[in-house]
Formats: sequence, structure tokens, C-alpha cells
Amino acid sequence: MSTLVLICGYARAGKDTLADGFLERYGIAKGGIVHVNFADTLKDAGNTYLDAVGMFKEGDRDFRQDAFKVRNRRFLVDAGTFARSLNRDVFAEAFAAKAKRWEESLDNPLIVCSDWRYLNELRVQQAALPDWKIVTVRVDTVGVEAANEEEGMSIGEITREVPVDVSFKFMPNSAQLIKAEGKNLCRSFGY
Repeated sequence: MSTLVLICGYARAGKDTLADGFLERYGIAKGGIVHVNFADTLKDAGNTYLDAVGMFKEGDRDFRQDAFKVRNRRFLVDAGTFARSLNRDVFAEAFAAKAKRWEESLDNPLIVCSDWRYLNELRVQQAALPDWKIVTVRVDTVGVEAANEEEGMSIGEITREVPVDVSFKFMPNSAQLIKAEGKNLCRSFGY
């Protein structure tokens, strides 16, 4: 059975680090483990725009590079807001389409998503991937709070509406422990 792990939590809480634990486990895993995020489609669209105007440079002027993404976040925010004004579920639907492609190319894939921020993202996956095992995970780190009001509201809605399957609370500077928990969780799924 294909498995989707959706990880939510505030920025800097350890979501990507937990996903890194899954990927490190991949070296001894059976089947395929893929780290795909809802925002990947938006980053790729930003890179396509840069390429169209002759300004894309992989690894430098590239929305998949954190430093460039942070410096030019406003572009992504505006483009994402525009796309969601046309179809609220645009990124969730694109994610589900990617998941289906991975399912076709891998035997029982485990897809890890470390940027689950909105309730509709879960609902779209549940509707589009009815035969998948979908596991919800919440990551918190002591002292880490919502980066802004919008993040607080969206994660708050998830917290109120979805009883998460697995919840972690870490102390600051616990990257190795967070990765270890990611490996353990991956192993618990049989990978």
C-alpha cells in the first residue's frame, strides 16, 4: 500500500529535519521514499518564469535554493495568492497528481511532505488518493511559535479539526533526535 506522511508544525519546528530522517533511512529501505512538498509546484513555476525571461540560473537564481527563495519570497507569495484566487486547491491538486505518478513508477512508495499547512491540503489528498494510507504528523519545538498570524491560524485550524496520528514535541537544538525519530517512524511503516 502506498503511504503519504503529511507533517505540520510551525516554521523552524523541525519538519524538514524529521523528513530528513526518513530519507536517511532510505539507504536500507525497501521500496521508494520520496520527499515532495506542496510548495514545490510554486517554486518550479517561479523557476519557469525566470527561465522564460532568461534569468534562471540553477543553484543561484533558483527558487529551490533557500537563500534565493528567502530574498524573493514576495514573488512566491504573490504568485501563490494569485493561483489560489483562481483555484483554492491548485497546489493540493498538483501534489496529488505527483503522488499518483510516483505510485505508477515505484512499488508502494512512501511520500513524505514536510510543508502541510492547510486543512484543504489534507482533504484533497484524502479524496484523490482513497486507497493510500495517509498519516498525519505534528512537530513542535519548545519556544517555536507561529512565524506570522496566517501560519498561526492555518496550523490552529488543523489542530482543531484533525486528530493527528503522531505528535512530537522536541527541545531546541535537537536535530539529531528529530532525525532519529524520522528514521524510527519510517521503520514503523515497514521501510
